[in-house]
Amino acid sequence: MVDIIGGGILGLSLAYELLKRDIPVRVWERASTLGGLMGRTRFPELGGLECDRYYHAILSSDRTLMSLFDELGLRQRLHYTATKMGFYHNGHIYPMSTPLEFLRFPPLRFIDRLRLAYTILVCRRITDWRSLEQIPVAEWLTRLSGERTVRQVWAPLLRAKFDGDFSHVPATYIWSRLVRTTDTRTKGGSREVMCYLPNGYQELIDALAVAIRQRGGQIELNAAVETLRVEDNRITGLVVNAQEISASNIVITAQTPIARRLLPPEAAMVSERWGQLDGFLGIVCMLLVMRRRLTPYYTLNITDERIPFTGVIETTNLIDPQYVGGYHLVYLPKYVAATSPFARMPDDELRTVFLSYLRHMFPDIRDEDILAIRIGRERYVEPIHPIGATDRIPPITSDIEGLLLANTGQIYPQLTNGESVCAFARSVATQILPLVKNTPSAAISLCS
Repeated sequence: MVDIIGGGILGLSLAYELLKRDIPVRVWERASTLGGLMGRTRFPELGGLECDRYYHAILSSDRTLMSLFDELGLRQRLHYTATKMGFYHNGHIYPMSTPLEFLRFPPLRFIDRLRLAYTILVCRRITDWRSLEQIPVAEWLTRLSGERTVRQVWAPLLRAKFDGDFSHVPATYIWSRLVRTTDTRTKGGSREVMCYLPNGYQELIDALAVAIRQRGGQIELNAAVETLRVEDNRITGLVVNAQEISASNIVITAQTPIARRLLPPEAAMVSERWGQLDGFLGIVCMLLVMRRRLTPYYTLNITDERIPFTGVIETTNLIDPQYVGGYHLVYLPKYVAATSPFARMPDDELRTVFLSYLRHMFPDIRDEDILAIRIGRERYVEPIHPIGATDRIPPITSDIEGLLLANTGQIYPQLTNGESVCAFARSVATQILPLVKNTPSAAISLCS
């Protein structure tokens, strides 16, 4: 028996993969719903409209996800859309969806555009990323794209992504990002094709939950894991809602800072090891439900450093609006460090600030165009992997028998997304199978 702490997409994917390998599982989720960051939000004021709390993309090149969709009977539910991308630069919006638009991008000289194209080509040819891990991303990009391109394009995007400070970010970040995003291009690179499930990732979450239960797995909601029990350097149980539960193998899928809080004093050395690399950026994200379309772009990147949010993500330029009540969804995300004033800013103030800048970008927005707003906040979203820190990533196994860690902070150099998380879950299941297959199952004891 394996007890999995966390009912997000990673925990559910891992449970499903273990059950496929005939390992019984229990999933413990603190919230009343499954899915974590990939869950839904509801708008009672709009007739009960539901949509993703945060924006999530499925790329046509996501091989692990496609395999999972096939297994769960979801592949036929997928819709494919050719999406567009734009750049907001110096008060103007420029299309950047096709090679021709790319070559016409006014902020860059012709030689700069060629060097930017060369950067993308180099990324796609790199197969060994380890040398990139030792190089600051700005240094590497300057070498390939040139100082002007870094100043006009890369630096503003990186500054927005890493809340102002990207000095310790390795070149692997851009390499991984460019390889993934350019995989969405059709043959010849003329169009970017993405796909979606009509009800978002919730369809995958629901299908995984059904498959887990059908295979005999258990999922417990409203189950707050308070601490783990350790005796003689091995896992013996966990405390859930003040109730003692016997356990012999536990996988924590929560982010590392949260995982460390669950460890008892007997696991101090493990906590210290995990703490060597437990940095995460958070996110604040304003979601607007609009009466009309704002732009033709799925992603509008922003190079204007005065604007606080990272970009304008209009998901209904990917998703057919009919699946969200005919409305249009616009997400304004900002990645934040724990010390960022935006992380502590009250919702009303954040709403006022973000709306003022959005109206600066789009002066024709009227009050009646905006039907509803939600502010989303998460403390731990984007793992921080500084230059040369690969050896500090916590291993899946620990010095305590039966205690394992599997979370997004260990996904490297890939970026955190649905594809990388599900691929990681599949890999973790394979790695831990020899460790748990001969372990006697703990007696089943459920929360009341």
